[in-house]
Amino acid sequence: MQEHDLLATSWTWAGDAPIAERVGAVGDAGFAGLSLSLDDLHEVRATTGFAALRRALDRAGIVWVQLGPLDRWWAHDGRSTDDEADRGVVLEAAATLSAWQVVARADSRVLPASPASMTADWVDLAAQAEEVGAELVLEPEPWSNLPTVERASRFVAAAGHPNGGLLLDAMHALRGGSTLASIAHGVAPGVLAAVELSDGLLHTPSGLTLAEESRTARHVPGSGAWDLPGLVGVLRTLGFAEPWGVEVRTAAYRAMPLAEALRTAAAATRAVLDAADAVDEPAAPAMPTTPAPTSAVDFDTTRTAPGPAPHRRDAGTGAPA
Repeated sequence: MQEHDLLATSWTWAGDAPIAERVGAVGDAGFAGLSLSLDDLHEVRATTGFAALRRALDRAGIVWVQLGPLDRWWAHDGRSTDDEADRGVVLEAAATLSAWQVVARADSRVLPASPASMTADWVDLAAQAEEVGAELVLEPEPWSNLPTVERASRFVAAAGHPNGGLLLDAMHALRGGSTLASIAHGVAPGVLAAVELSDGLLHTPSGLTLAEESRTARHVPGSGAWDLPGLVGVLRTLGFAEPWGVEVRTAAYRAMPLAEALRTAAAATRAVLDAADAVDEPAAPAMPTTPAPTSAVDFDTTRTAPGPAPHRRDAGTGAPA
């Protein structure tokens, strides 16, 4: 099977231990990347500093660093100094940590902005991220003003900035009503830039909203009802390669020791990717590939004129035919 780079999203490696210790656990579990939340970034900036975190990432073998999600990045009533502080810390961290991507969320307020009104702000943020060496990716959510990956793909494509891309979260996409076919036909080639895999039940558990399910019922890949190998295959046709983000958020997962939880999530995700790899491999032959020996009784190469047919044995009984 192929080797794959995995990225642990911030919830997958969340915990109470110091951040450098948790970063080490991520690397020990075989992940090549991780995402850092805004809370992580503010804490690091106020304590050890981003240069020390970069050294911890290097020791752990982390090469893919994703930051965010960044909220309220567009112009709107009530924009606060906290919003500006969040943008500042993300861009500062991206520069020092050599971040791969900055994640931005769609608008999930009660009265959201129209997507068209956000275009200029998206282009500005994409340019700012480009200046510090990171790609800007948009994460749509079913309860936001860009509720489907197809609509978010059209937004990113229409905005036209080459440093902007789409993040496809399996739970958000499938709970938002997308299917493998709609994703294959509705996501513009070249737009897909990041993926987050988790598994889920066939239906949202009774009593939970979609947002609550997203926070509490993201199961280990391969343990739920979704066709994740099929989804992986579709995303590959759209040009996505690596790394595969992993986001697990259940009470049972949180109760596990972090090192064990991370190893479990990594192994389960690799099994899903192996299953997707196997789809493209040639099927095992049903019969041996070496040719069967030819018997002398089957062909009489010395006979030049018609004559009595030689006795032949039936392959099933061994009796003369």
